[in-house]
Amino acid sequence: MHLFAASTQRNLGMAIAVVAIVGFAIYLIYNVMWAGRGEKGSELELAPNRKPYLDDEELETSKLDLALVSGLVTLVIIGVALPLYWLGEPGRQQGYVDFSRDQFTSRGFEQYEERCASCHGGGGLGGTTATSITDDAGNFIAAIEWEVPALTTALYRFSDAEVRHILNYGRPPTPMQAWGAPGGGPLTTQQVDELIQYIQSIQLSPEQVQGEVLDGIVLQVRDDVLAANPDLDNRLVAANDAVSAAGADEAAAEAAARQVAALEEELRETSEQHIRNLNSPERGELLFNNGVYGCARCHTPRDSWRFTGPEVNPGDGPVVLARGSEQEAEVVASFGGLIPAYIPGGGGFGPNLTNGATLRQFDSAEGHVGFVTIGSEEGVGYGNFGQGDGGGQMPAFGVCVGDRDANEQSPFHGFCTLEDGNTRPGMLTQQQIADIVAFERGL
Repeated sequence: MHLFAASTQRNLGMAIAVVAIVGFAIYLIYNVMWAGRGEKGSELELAPNRKPYLDDEELETSKLDLALVSGLVTLVIIGVALPLYWLGEPGRQQGYVDFSRDQFTSRGFEQYEERCASCHGGGGLGGTTATSITDDAGNFIAAIEWEVPALTTALYRFSDAEVRHILNYGRPPTPMQAWGAPGGGPLTTQQVDELIQYIQSIQLSPEQVQGEVLDGIVLQVRDDVLAANPDLDNRLVAANDAVSAAGADEAAAEAAARQVAALEEELRETSEQHIRNLNSPERGELLFNNGVYGCARCHTPRDSWRFTGPEVNPGDGPVVLARGSEQEAEVVASFGGLIPAYIPGGGGFGPNLTNGATLRQFDSAEGHVGFVTIGSEEGVGYGNFGQGDGGGQMPAFGVCVGDRDANEQSPFHGFCTLEDGNTRPGMLTQQQIADIVAFERGL
């Protein structure tokens, strides 16, 4: 709609310009080709100062009327064109913003594909990257496979300024390196802005975010629900076997696939009911361990990466060791304490939350909920002590935090404000945050 308004205003201006140019051309042609009088006779008879001019009657009637009408027409054109131009100006400005945003998004996509997609995946859907962990002296300890988070919800947790800070300076001790010039990276300020604009373009809707959060906790209880419902488990196994057995029989394969889909839907409904029946700390534990939507990624050691090796299968690359497996336990033990134990809430990128740490940090559950909701703020203390850090150290999980840096936002950004003027909700609901807090205060 904005682009249409800008186009209409531009077309009107072009039409006025064409009318003015054509009118001026007619005026010149008339005066040069037809207004002159034929020259006959001697030069003395045709001298310019001897030519008779229009008499007063013609000057004060038809010529005067023509001049007045021309002036009136010009005034009407100006009187109509200027208000129309003024009315179209907001649309023209918005059209420019939309065009610039599209340009930023397109160039940001190119930057992303060149520099980011190898880790964060196509479309920002997440991925893995091989890296290593070292001791304080920089000595190699182990090869790992880092689980790189999806970026499709990043602006629900971080403000534009915080994303810019991470792009500029990286996020130690993760594999996220500094990309912006302030942190020694290769990207200019505009290129970082273009990346932010592309990241904004791939953000999920609030409904999709809540669906992703629910999908994650449903997946966590899947095995428990199947164990508690052996009949459903048996039917699902039989249906999947029927899909395999159908082979090239398209009709049988389609019927078996429909049966699998119906059973998966039944399993999901049963899982959601199972989650509703849990108490608050139990639901909180599921949410705490819910990948990029939860807390364990930062607050639990080794949650965001897996060991690779020690053996390599030919052609398959490093073997990723399953967490909790005997092989992983052997690898951890072999490092003599250099690798932290996998303790839920035991501390990693974020602080240790066990042994009543959150009870000492926050006097009440309400204060704890408030901090998880809005995250750390620059210059604002939290809990009983400490200093907030606005660099995105603790993201906001319950509100969209674009307003933190509203005064510095470019017109191309502003993710948190919806088209209807309302504010976009946070990634988690207040009930989900209360459940997480109930779990954390029990660690």
